[in-house]
Amino acid sequence: MRVPFARRRTPATFPVPAPAPLHTPGNGAAAMPLGAALAVAREALDRHQDADTHSRPAMRFAAIDLHHALRLLVAAHDHPQDH
Repeated sequence: MRVPFARRRTPATFPVPAPAPLHTPGNGAAAMPLGAALAVAREALDRHQDADTHSRPAMRFAAIDLHHALRLLVAAHDHPQDH
């Protein structure tokens, strides 16, 4: 008796979005001042310093929060009004 083998699935391909710029000069949006962005980053680091590394939700929340803080820092650093 032949046992039918399960067909292998091909992984789904999703459209990759274009990367979003951290700051587009001239669009009227002002970046956060560098001192305020540093404060936000320090608060995020303090908030997640004791996160459980074995908890997926905790790691996902920490990654999203720290990603946001890093983007704020880079945008504040690159903003032309601060130079």
